[in-house]
Amino acid sequence: MTPEDFIAKPWPEASLHPVYKDSFLHMRPAPEYASGEVLLASLYRNVGFGKAVSEGTTPQRGRDLLKRIEKQRGASATNVALSVDSWETIVCRSLASPKQPNQASRRFLQICPLVPDASLYSLSARLASNTWNPGSLVERVIDFGSSAPSIAAKLWQQVFLRLGIEEDEDIWASFLQEQFEKWRSAELKNEWQRANEFDASEAVARWHVSSCEIPADRFAEDLRHVLQLKGCLTRRQWVSMVESTLRIGCASHVLWLCHANSQCLELLKSALQGSDLPSRAEFSRALTCKRGFWRYGQRATPGIQSAARSYVVARAGLNLLLWHCHELQERGALSLKKESLANIDSILNFAATLREARNEFPLTEFRNGLQSSLEEDPRVVACKRGISSNVAEFLGHVLRQRQTSEPGMNSYDQGFYLRKQGSHSSAPWIVSLGPVAVMTLVHCCVQSGRGPRTVEDLCGHLACYGIDVTSREVADGDLGHTLRNLGLVLDSPDAEGGMVLLSPLN
Repeated sequence: MTPEDFIAKPWPEASLHPVYKDSFLHMRPAPEYASGEVLLASLYRNVGFGKAVSEGTTPQRGRDLLKRIEKQRGASATNVALSVDSWETIVCRSLASPKQPNQASRRFLQICPLVPDASLYSLSARLASNTWNPGSLVERVIDFGSSAPSIAAKLWQQVFLRLGIEEDEDIWASFLQEQFEKWRSAELKNEWQRANEFDASEAVARWHVSSCEIPADRFAEDLRHVLQLKGCLTRRQWVSMVESTLRIGCASHVLWLCHANSQCLELLKSALQGSDLPSRAEFSRALTCKRGFWRYGQRATPGIQSAARSYVVARAGLNLLLWHCHELQERGALSLKKESLANIDSILNFAATLREARNEFPLTEFRNGLQSSLEEDPRVVACKRGISSNVAEFLGHVLRQRQTSEPGMNSYDQGFYLRKQGSHSSAPWIVSLGPVAVMTLVHCCVQSGRGPRTVEDLCGHLACYGIDVTSREVADGDLGHTLRNLGLVLDSPDAEGGMVLLSPLN
């Protein structure tokens, strides 16, 4: 492919340069719509169910289950402890997950993913067969957050064991799983026997050779802490905390990838202009998210759209630059290696190579070409369609408090990270943590250090996920109010911020 070919069609997957495709910067899997429960249900399917249980076949299995229930209505079923009517009530009412306002008129099964088999019948990202796989995103983030494939595989195994029904399980969860298994179709009889093999990525392994602190590191450690809480809580309480951890971990990782793409393009453009290159420590600091993706209490939508927009611009810029380098390499004017964007050291080395060959690089042509590629479909850059729209949709839905179409269910979702600033439908979304999210992060913060932990430590914990907040803002704002109401802090004049964190789950 030539640079001109890329400018004409910059967005298809086939237009990406192989060097970019094989790097950590390539956002795989490409995220689309997903809620917290969709993430969790997809994780069940990915970690413990076989190839017969794919994302695209999930809605059909839900329809088949309802047909089997209807078919056996009034018949004496000897393999179940409940009558068919009682089981239908449990599936369609007791375990029902509320639908969103735009789904109110649609009829489909939607079950809270409380036990493994509940994920077999609902909560795929789409109700059609051509859906993406949110569970593989969780797997990818675990890979990024683990320093070696063996460590990631061990955490993956722990996820499987904990999400399964163990001997000392919550009695309600044990009962539900037993009943669900009796309603399985014949091809699923031997599912959930062992964990699926962890799919380690070579691109992630190359990243770990020379990397920096990223949100996935914090997520992997926090996930371990939350998994260990299983015996201290009811199944419903624990699953809510797992879901909340998945939401912030996956969303912050996607935000970081948007940020990393933008920083890498700025570095390479600076090298082409002959500017001095940053040191490794300086570039590592630039790649981290410690400066925050957004501030606590601020409006979230502009930040989400800005991140998605910067991602597509950087992705187009990096690939166009690589196609120009590909032409220079064919003329012998530049050496382009497969690992040029593999990790921090290789990116800095590539920038140094570009700086030396900048007189050969068609910088003006590159700038004009990048502008032309972005104008090829302005709606992509405006987050109205394509990649940017999908990224913005994922970040918005996975972090927002669930809006429901059912009366009395407004408080169903308590593990959110964005909430409405007002009760009217057009009220803006702001960065604000729900009670379950607060309790989860406070516990993980307390567990991640020795000795007393303060509100200042909690601010640092949130910063690892890209949420910028000061201890003063915590004490005076709604986060401090939530901490006090949940009994998660102890006022102390000797503590930083005046409050010491307490975790009732220790």
